[in-house]
Amino acid sequence: MTKIFSFNKNHRDLSAGHHSCLKEVNGVNGVPKSLLPGFPDLDDQFNQMGITHIRLHDGFGIGDMDNYYQVDRVNDRNQIIINVPEENKSAAKKLLTDIANIRSIFPNAAAGMRNNDISLALKEANYKMTDAYLRDIMNNKADLNPDNIQRQIMFRIGRSGDGGYEIPEDFDIYAILVSTLVSRYALNYARIGLPRKITYWQVWNEPDLYFFWNNNDPEKYYSLYAKIARIIKAVDPSVKVGGAGIAFADRGKEDYLDGFLKYCRDNHVPLDFYSWHGYVETGDPQNIIDVGNVVQKSLHTYGFTDTESFCTEWTSCPIGTKNTYSKVQGIKNAAYIASTFIYMQYIKVDKAYYYRGDGSSFGLFNNQPNPKNPSVKNFCTYSAQSFYLFARLFETPYILSGNRDFSTGLTVLATENTEGNKINILAANYKVDKSLADGNAAPDYLYQQYYLDASRSLNQLTDTWSKNKWFGGIDPTTIHVDNAVVQREPVKPFPGDNMLRAKNRDYTDSDQGVTVVINHIGYKKFKVKAFRIQEGGSLAQMTPPEVTNQINVSMANNKLTLVDKGAKPATITLYSLDLENN
Repeated sequence: MTKIFSFNKNHRDLSAGHHSCLKEVNGVNGVPKSLLPGFPDLDDQFNQMGITHIRLHDGFGIGDMDNYYQVDRVNDRNQIIINVPEENKSAAKKLLTDIANIRSIFPNAAAGMRNNDISLALKEANYKMTDAYLRDIMNNKADLNPDNIQRQIMFRIGRSGDGGYEIPEDFDIYAILVSTLVSRYALNYARIGLPRKITYWQVWNEPDLYFFWNNNDPEKYYSLYAKIARIIKAVDPSVKVGGAGIAFADRGKEDYLDGFLKYCRDNHVPLDFYSWHGYVETGDPQNIIDVGNVVQKSLHTYGFTDTESFCTEWTSCPIGTKNTYSKVQGIKNAAYIASTFIYMQYIKVDKAYYYRGDGSSFGLFNNQPNPKNPSVKNFCTYSAQSFYLFARLFETPYILSGNRDFSTGLTVLATENTEGNKINILAANYKVDKSLADGNAAPDYLYQQYYLDASRSLNQLTDTWSKNKWFGGIDPTTIHVDNAVVQREPVKPFPGDNMLRAKNRDYTDSDQGVTVVINHIGYKKFKVKAFRIQEGGSLAQMTPPEVTNQINVSMANNKLTLVDKGAKPATITLYSLDLENN
């Protein structure tokens, strides 16, 4: 017997989404522009996936304050290097180090802080490379953007991963540096060719992890946040500022959730949004509800009832290995993604940003040949198609009320348009798989990934095309960097045991597919189409194969019933219904 889900056409669920309106939880980290040699432009793909919200983080210099990558640093995570062929890894790490350092916005920030000299910290400020990327990202090309997506940027203040983990030496100078960015990208954005201001500013990333914040005194982070938040509001009171981008809310609650919120409350520090990450590490996407509820409870406890809750990073596995990079592009992760999108409609999370949406490590895109035509590459991955199907729901943005049944592998969301004559139903069928969250567990097969092309050194990237592609038209060899600081040994351990546990489920019915009942349908006729992501399905285009002929739909007694025995585990299916009375 298939699993049955019932919805009411005459009642929208005001407790889901934003008062029944579908939440935009399909943002991403990563950008549609090639960040490094060897990585693709993905404007068309991002537009088809409906990506509106982009968090500027791990841009390897783009959007970074003061990177100090080191070729020989022992504690690097090296996620960008893993896919590089072994014989090229040394050259690739040198090239990554050079690019990520010279693209930093303030190449003399550390020197200025060392000498307590703001003029030195601002010396030869390198805005133009980040300017160029922001213009390209936000000025979305009309020919590739038929839905007129207006991209919005969240600016993460700090450094990319591996870009240095010692805390800034002078918080006052660091805050002044930030103020120039807010002035440039929020107040005076039009002068540099941006179509709209950057509204959201996140202060730092994952201070609960030593490789972003190598200090065991959380008060240090509170102090930096307060200085930056206040100066941002002084420059432009209309923008939104928040922190802390905590990696594991279930493990860092005392210091970087409750402790941070108490500090902000007691010291009247602006906090427009609280940022947290959804790395649940259980293989169970339903745990995102637990993390979101932990954050929401703390926000209410400390009086931040109007503060937005943003999940600024999430994926099924935060451990960067070759195995992970293939698994996050596969069919199981596609179902994990769609399930998470649905679960997020039922918790306090105002926006979410998947890590990550591009062709880099952890990304949604790879360099895999099409099996039916090996001379060309697949257009997308199953996970990218999952984003596409969820984006289709925004055609019908109002969530219908129904039975919230999260007890099986199936998770179903039904939405309607303003007029009520169109319904989209998204059904994600995912069986909890702990190995999905295990970086050491091998996938069924490894996809061919993009990787950093180290065939040329920085000195050989000075031709006009390369300068325009990755350096905002600037000769990269003309940028001189003085951001290196002495790296200490880690002063705090990686956070302890995961407190989350996978939920109990009964897969008996969901293994057989799904039945969706729409009560009080209010129409006499319908047209239906269905599209399914499943193993073996075509990846030649973002739209997955149509499976309309595999479903059975009937209407009687003001009730529509849809039966789909093919919506089995590791599938995501979109059912699109057009209703009429003529």
